[in-house]
Amino acid sequence: MLVVIMNKIELQKKRNDTARLFKHSSKIHRNCIRLNTGNTLEHERAKFELCWALQQQGKQFITEAETENGVRCDIVVLDDANCIELVKSETKKSIKAKMGKYPLPIIVYEVDKNDN
Repeated sequence: MLVVIMNKIELQKKRNDTARLFKHSSKIHRNCIRLNTGNTLEHERAKFELCWALQQQGKQFITEAETENGVRCDIVVLDDANCIELVKSETKKSIKAKMGKYPLPIIVYEVDKNDN
């Protein structure tokens, strides 16, 4: 098996290409956590913990990123080109409906299952 190591230029290009899928705003910064007081405290804590882990891995992310069609993603992992959607009380049906609206694959992270 051939292992390909992405060099810094390729990685930065991937990060930039992923970020371009979302609306640009002066409020959006890489590796900064935007809080949404419409979410529960548990939701925001889980977002913080996930972002902390991503940054420890050297990955770049953006939070509360909005798509052109108005969908807001909790966390976009620029290095992996995916979205992390934190859920607490959403039904499987509502989560499935969201998946078709995002420009990237979604990883669903259940907040209740990860509370202490």
